[in-house]
Amino acid sequence: MNTNPWPKLILLLIAAVASGVLVIRSGEQESDRKQRPELGVGYSMQQAELIRTGETGKVVYKVTTNRATQVAENGIIELDVVRINYDPLIEIPWDLRADTGHILPDRNIIRLTGNVIIRTRGEMQAPTRISTDYLELNTETYIANTDRDVVIDHTNNTLFAKGLRAHLKEERLQLLSDVNGQFIP
Repeated sequence: MNTNPWPKLILLLIAAVASGVLVIRSGEQESDRKQRPELGVGYSMQQAELIRTGETGKVVYKVTTNRATQVAENGIIELDVVRINYDPLIEIPWDLRADTGHILPDRNIIRLTGNVIIRTRGEMQAPTRISTDYLELNTETYIANTDRDVVIDHTNNTLFAKGLRAHLKEERLQLLSDVNGQFIP
């Protein structure tokens, strides 16, 4: 029997071309995936309120922000228009605010930048207002630090300094250098 080999040969050629195309497309998709950054796990929230509770479950402080976004690559939480308010029951009479902030992963540090204001609250005495452009708040020790210029206003008194360590729980301020100001009794 004499059979014609051409149909089998053409079918084999079509199968070879199709498998070659699939291999090439598969390789292109892998290289495209390698070139495109992976988004990873992260989140973004509008009008967010992050609440830190103590061991007993009571609120220690609240961080409110217009927007909170977690950067997937490093785990940092970026905050826009930040306010940090301690619960009055834990007796830390300070509230903080800033244009932006960053909550560092695996640490108890909140970095505040841009128009940072720390203000006492309470009705018994005149408020104290501290302003700077950068501050790091350790939420475990209740200590705020900056090495930048600081202005402290209390009633009619103003102090200027370079650097500050504020022990918020103890209501103690430590000015680090270049301190000057005027006190009017």
